[in-house]
Amino acid sequence: MERDIAAERAADRAEALAEGVRIDVAHVADLDADGVPVRLYRPDEDVPVLLYVHGGGWVFHDVETHDAFCRYLAHATGWALLSVDYRRAPEDPYPAPLDDVATAAAWLREHGDEHALDTSLIAGIGDSSGANLVAALSVREPDALAYQVLVYPPTDALADTESRRTEGGGAYDFVVADMDWYWDQYAPTEEAKRLPEVSPLRAPDLSGLPPTLVITAEHDLLRDEGEAYAVRLAEAGVSAVAWRALGMEHGFWRRPWDYAESRSAVRLVAGTLRDLAATPSEGVLGE
Repeated sequence: MERDIAAERAADRAEALAEGVRIDVAHVADLDADGVPVRLYRPDEDVPVLLYVHGGGWVFHDVETHDAFCRYLAHATGWALLSVDYRRAPEDPYPAPLDDVATAAAWLREHGDEHALDTSLIAGIGDSSGANLVAALSVREPDALAYQVLVYPPTDALADTESRRTEGGGAYDFVVADMDWYWDQYAPTEEAKRLPEVSPLRAPDLSGLPPTLVITAEHDLLRDEGEAYAVRLAEAGVSAVAWRALGMEHGFWRRPWDYAESRSAVRLVAGTLRDLAATPSEGVLGE
């Protein structure tokens, strides 16, 4: 049966807007980043900034579905967030979404100071397919970000892992068939699926990429490929930390009002960013 993507997107947005607590942030503005719609959340002036890339299988979600969480994250970290409303598949498959993220990152480096941001320190953060796009941006441009946070990232379109065979389902009913469908929308051919910009785990050389925090969920079919990516980064000499939320499923990250584990993950991110801002020239956690 063919999916009604427009209807699913509308339902997604309506559900997201109906839930969650929207925290007041000092400055919120919708901007144009060289043709890419973005939303800026700035809790204070002259603070470092996170490039936030939302999930949704490259097909669903947008800045509105992630608005409540972006407000929460800006409040919890003290960092500004630039949320990217990138083009989505299947109308615009790879490389369009990644191109938009790259464009937004370049715009931020060039124009962020015009919006009272400290552009000397830009980190990237994404959840699910958004994490894939952040990782892919670093593969494409290793110097684009000072740090990257990848929350349950899909890292290999052709992965064959234990978690793909044994995990999934749960409250969000996220199963392998869903992930395969998402990959087919974003990267329709096997040739595209094998590209390092699409499947970062397949990149032959990951040295020179920014320090990375990978967050995974125990009962998530993407768990193993996310953790395998952290291992590959560490083996390549990149400072990499993997943190698994036990008992959690895909989707827990942006629901801090429901899950203590989400709040713990955000505190981990906030602490990591605080250390990064304190010692940006020395790496992360005082290295």
